[in-house]
Amino acid sequence: MRPSKVGKWRALALIGVHVFILVHVWHWLVKGETLSPLEPSEAMQTFELGRINAGFLLFAAAILLTLVFGRWFCGWACHMVALQDLAAWVLGKFGWFPRPVRSRLLVLAPWFVAGHMFGWPFFLHFFGDRQLPSPSTWRLDLGTDALWQTFPGPIMSVLSVLLAGLLIVWWLGAKGFCTHGCPYGAFFTIADRFAPMRIKVSDACNHCGHCTHACRSNVRVHEEVAKHGRIVDPGCMKTLDCVSVCPMDALHVGFAAPKPFAVSQQRIKPRADFSWPEELLLAAVAFGTAEFVWRGAWFGETVPFLLAVTLGVLTAVFTLLTLRLSTRRELSFQHTLLKRDGRLTRAGRVGALLLLGWLLLTAHTALLQRLTPAALADAREPVQAAFYGSRRVERAELERVLGQLEQVRSWSLLTDPRVQEVRALTLRGLGRHVDAEAALVDAGGAGHTFVLPESALALAAYCMDPQRRRYEEAKRLITGVLQESPQHPIGLMLQEQLEQLRR
Repeated sequence: MRPSKVGKWRALALIGVHVFILVHVWHWLVKGETLSPLEPSEAMQTFELGRINAGFLLFAAAILLTLVFGRWFCGWACHMVALQDLAAWVLGKFGWFPRPVRSRLLVLAPWFVAGHMFGWPFFLHFFGDRQLPSPSTWRLDLGTDALWQTFPGPIMSVLSVLLAGLLIVWWLGAKGFCTHGCPYGAFFTIADRFAPMRIKVSDACNHCGHCTHACRSNVRVHEEVAKHGRIVDPGCMKTLDCVSVCPMDALHVGFAAPKPFAVSQQRIKPRADFSWPEELLLAAVAFGTAEFVWRGAWFGETVPFLLAVTLGVLTAVFTLLTLRLSTRRELSFQHTLLKRDGRLTRAGRVGALLLLGWLLLTAHTALLQRLTPAALADAREPVQAAFYGSRRVERAELERVLGQLEQVRSWSLLTDPRVQEVRALTLRGLGRHVDAEAALVDAGGAGHTFVLPESALALAAYCMDPQRRRYEEAKRLITGVLQESPQHPIGLMLQEQLEQLRR
């Protein structure tokens, strides 16, 4: 099979996208403000806050262009596709070519994610108590001084790149995240079905199958063009590798009547990898763990929604793989033999340990996701009452709260800062001031940044102690609270006390 001549041009285009991203971030760091993020998720701000930002304009333009030219944006301008293609290229250098995992239900995940992100706010608007701004009140707002405000922190950014951009290709095949997690792909899929521009075939085709082998979008090109005369699969990202490698030059890009309701060859029933009971198990585990286990979990930073979806899909596949490993006599996964004649191979033993570790981490995270909100909910009122003096709080009540928080800490691999701060405030309410101050310093870190304003004010009060006299630190903490809440009563009181101490 001759090599594709298009790959290098697409690689340059995707490298250019990342160069633009770096320039965008650099401009923000240097100037302090820049163009708002060119990310489709920013369209949510347009619907919820009435701000027409750059992300909304990009998303709208990409959908409109897809309606005419097909799904080019994903293949030539998406940074996540670039990462997945890079992963596939690296794996290929080691001789690993993971096959795509094909599921009839998991493939619907992007639709559920898209509905949650973009449809659920409208549902609440029409049937709940949430109000969205009218389109007539939307205003153009293309600039920002907080470019990274809606993006994950460094830990979750690295994990997102590692899992959703790289390792998911190894485990679920090329374009694993696009197929099983990307919400924007759901919109592009609909638009592509009605696009008149298609990859078409001529009579010169000799059905060699080179096109399917070269396809980076998991499309069965030779079957599609044989049946329809064109590619109808909306998963086609128009990478054009199939066109480039065709030895008869039988494939080309042109206009043709769309077939929006044609069934793609990779979607037909015999192509599925799972039985219906397995499909239902996959769907239940993916939804349950994404929504109730991984989303919002604390691993140094809060797990964001799209990463939680990725983790949920992986957990579902790994759960089923564990089940198969324990019940089948023969088992392979991504061309790796895990079990033969009822016995685990060496790779199978390593895989079993990794799967067990993943499932234990999932169970542990699920436990913390139940314990943490319950402990924080029980602590909220008594701790607030003790801090503001709104009522007399019995010592036994604070001791009970402290016991729940200590239980959460004992189970935590990395303690949620909310738990650390509430624990510190509980110790303060119990009169254990040395322990409370140490806990506040530990919770706030070197920069003393807090989730709760009460934590900052409590530490500021300790800094103002005559034996400590850390007035500059106290001023910074108090000022930070008053910037967010100018009329905060405790903040104003401490500010006045601080001014008197410094005279």
